[in-house]
Amino acid sequence: MYPTYLARIATTAERACAMAVDRPKDPQAREHLFDALASVADPTFQADEPEFDHLTDLFSQARVWADIVRTRIAGLQTSKLGHPVVQAVQYPARDLLPILRDLSRELGRKNDA
Repeated sequence: MYPTYLARIATTAERACAMAVDRPKDPQAREHLFDALASVADPTFQADEPEFDHLTDLFSQARVWADIVRTRIAGLQTSKLGHPVVQAVQYPARDLLPILRDLSRELGRKNDA
């Protein structure tokens, strides 16, 4: 994928993740996060250029955490327990957020250069 496209995906997912962490009981925030993470969880979410080789592990971590968060959101939508289960989404989203920030920052640097 193109670095500018990857940066846009990471930045959009980062913002959605931050919103979901800040507003864990908001179903619209979780839905927006679920949609934003679809591209991050995709196996093609990686840079092909050699100058991004140092980000390979970060892309892999982002894909794994995005998949975990999306699975938890999908499970929460079918759960009848309500708010106590919200933490099942909030905690992994909080772990995903710094990974997305790092990706956004690194990809932004390459685009600015």
